Amino acid sequence: MLKLTIFLVITMLMLAQVSAKTLTVAVASNFKSTAQKISHQFEQQTGHKITLVSGSTGSLFHLISHGAPYDIFLSADAVRPQKLVSAGLAFPESRFTYAVGQLAFWSPNHANIDNNNIVERLKEFNGKLAIANPRLAPYGESSLSFLKKNNLLDVVNPRLVRGNNITQALQFVTSGNAQSGFVSYSELLNAGVKSNFFLLNPNSYSPINQQAVILKRTQNIEIAKEFMDFVNGNACDIILLSGYALAPSLDSEQH
Repeated sequence: MLKLTIFLVITMLMLAQVSAKTLTVAVASNFKSTAQKISHQFEQQTGHKITLVSGSTGSLFHLISHGAPYDIFLSADAVRPQKLVSAGLAFPESRFTYAVGQLAFWSPNHANIDNNNIVERLKEFNGKLAIANPRLAPYGESSLSFLKKNNLLDVVNPRLVRGNNITQALQFVTSGNAQSGFVSYSELLNAGVKSNFFLLNPNSYSPINQQAVILKRTQNIEIAKEFMDFVNGNACDIILLSGYALAPSLDSEQH
């Protein structure tokens, strides 16, 4: 009887190992901490494993375009997932907006800055101003659009410091290498920052529609679809609590 029990336990463990799959998900750096929470919950519910590879959206796109073995791409924009679809590297029907990024301005040593006075205050500042590299990071592109819309680029350009991604832009301000910066609201929450920042008016910068797509080189298409359904459903509360907005269709479904 004991031998039979041991045999059954071993068999069940072997079957579980065979059925469990691993997905490699390329995720934009701003969404990494949120993706970790989502992946943990998905792993607990399904038994599958998620391996996250994070970086700037532009860098990840370059790697994917040159054959990187990822299953899913969680981008920080809509442009690059569409380019992957157009290039035949991603499934068109899998593309959707999983989150809308919120851009914040943070100046640790300056209070009372808001949407009403930021333009004038930026003209007065003498310190370094951090943004993500607009060529690589959608948050940097949106930061640049804010500066251009408000005729500030020429004023602040000599003081700009550019991070490879939005996480590095935040690190510049945290370390004091920059005195203020355009950062993601989600990363401020994750870092526990509670003061001297505000959310920029969404109409003042180009929208940050973060899209996901399944890559055609995946060997685990059904599990990839399952993960995408999870991100598009059960994970919405995690996304909202992490400092993102949802695409209008998803937001209406949550209410």
